[in-house]
Amino acid sequence: MKSNNQTIVFILLLVTIFLISISNVSAIIIEPAYLRVVAEEVSPEPVEPGQDVTVKIRLINEGVDTAEDVSLKLNVDYPFFVKTESDDFKDKISLCGGCSIDNTYYLIVDGDAKSGLYSLDFKIYMDGNTIELPDTINIKIVGKPDVILETKVIKTNFSSGDKFTINFDAKNIGTGIARNIKITPQSDNILMLGSNINLINEINPGKNVSFSSEFIVKESLVPDTYKFPINLEYVDEQGSSYETSFDVGVNVLERADVSFQSVKITPTIPTLADEIHMEGIIENTGKGAANKVTVELITPEGKIYKAFIGQLKADNDAPFYFYAKPESIGMQTATLKVSYYDDFGFHSYETTIDKEVRKPTNNVITIIILLLVALVGIGYFYYKKKTKKH
Repeated sequence: MKSNNQTIVFILLLVTIFLISISNVSAIIIEPAYLRVVAEEVSPEPVEPGQDVTVKIRLINEGVDTAEDVSLKLNVDYPFFVKTESDDFKDKISLCGGCSIDNTYYLIVDGDAKSGLYSLDFKIYMDGNTIELPDTINIKIVGKPDVILETKVIKTNFSSGDKFTINFDAKNIGTGIARNIKITPQSDNILMLGSNINLINEINPGKNVSFSSEFIVKESLVPDTYKFPINLEYVDEQGSSYETSFDVGVNVLERADVSFQSVKITPTIPTLADEIHMEGIIENTGKGAANKVTVELITPEGKIYKAFIGQLKADNDAPFYFYAKPESIGMQTATLKVSYYDDFGFHSYETTIDKEVRKPTNNVITIIILLLVALVGIGYFYYKKKTKKH
């Protein structure tokens, strides 16, 4: 009985070993072909726009089975173009397990390609089926930045001491990324308010950054046409430095500033019977001469009285005079206007004057009252004198 049990155990052990052996053989037999495309060399790396690049790849069968009817195709997309290749993988081949085959592609990069990481698209066909690739071959393209400044001044004519704003557009018209951009004015006569430098971290190819800066014209600057440089510095992705300069043009002119210094009217309480006398002084507190200076008095009824002054130089003043007859009683509002020309063109300044005009007094009544007052005074004098005699 014991011998029979040993025999049964031995048979079971043999069956187990046989099954394990069969299982291992099946795993080897059914393991499929496993194809990969590996980049052996990309030269140069990174590559610049317009340059040639060589890509060496290896097609590997990492499986055990032989891969039958295998073909490989490179689908070239922008920014790459194929110049030539060492072998033609379009023909179907057989690739045994563990075997590999190499190919070299000679590509050219488009001259306008922007900086970035671009992938090559390989397609593997086996037994009429397309195989998904687990890996991607990427090529880094590094372009060269080219930053330009476009400026827009709201107005271009200024006087010394004036403030003005410049709108800037920093545009990258190159193919690479510009970094650490510094915009600095280079002038001792036209100064940027606040910090004397504008900083931009980064501008990608084809992009622009807009900003504004406020400037002031130096008080002592002599009137003339000026161009002041704006310096531009930046670096590319490789750390190479670039520097250029752009000019901004402005006109510095002389500005006059004419206004009324004083105005005096007599009589202070006019009537319809009075002739009003107005005298005043205008002054030029600007830095330029005022030309064709004219002072006008415009009455409430629309009558215009003019006084022509002519030229009024900087820091000078001049008198003016008017004689007018009021036409109605009550509170009257007249307009006093000064007009002139300077380097900036025509200017005018107005102010209003309020004055009450009263009814005229009757002259006959006034005379009678005066006579009565005089007679009363004379009578009182003689009365006092007679009283003293008695």
